[in-house]
Amino acid sequence: MKLILLLCFISITNYSFAQKIFHQQKAKGKWQYIYPFADKSYILAIQHLIIERKPFAEIYNANIYFGKSEPKADKIFWKENIDMRQIAHNITYEDYNNDGIKDLLIFEDTGARGGNSFYNLYLINPKKHTLTKVKDFDKIVNPSYNKKHKVIVSYGLTGTNYYQLYRLDKKYKPYEIGESFDDTENLDLDKKIATILKKQ
Repeated sequence: MKLILLLCFISITNYSFAQKIFHQQKAKGKWQYIYPFADKSYILAIQHLIIERKPFAEIYNANIYFGKSEPKADKIFWKENIDMRQIAHNITYEDYNNDGIKDLLIFEDTGARGGNSFYNLYLINPKKHTLTKVKDFDKIVNPSYNKKHKVIVSYGLTGTNYYQLYRLDKKYKPYEIGESFDDTENLDLDKKIATILKKQ
């Protein structure tokens, strides 16, 4: 009987540890913790694992966990896996759905010899304690939000630099507005955006 109880205890202990995601001292990789809400028990944890070393950069495969920290077994609401180039100074906040709440941006990678940057966007809802990923946002180059026109402005650096405009649909997926246009010496960006929006 004692042996059965001991085996049950070991099994439960191992299960609890296996379910514990946050703050594991012996877990592999470098861990980064982000607290998007006033309630610090909600955590976005990024586990960075090096997959490639280059002379001036490292490429990381990252496991991203979002959940609630519990004493024995954390509650994980969702998990995803992405490749990332940077694990320091990679977090910024900006309101992208015009609700007055700054959303979470995680830097992913660069292009055009470092001139183009790509990010993952997570919309923050502090009342429901949720983070909603915007699908395909990481395909938008050098994004910024224009509050006046309520559009996402993309600025791509190529042989000819260009702009693209986006908005989020009801399912929080970006869709392009109008056609891309070149950045010229005499471009009035505010007027150009207004003209494109009038045609929609």
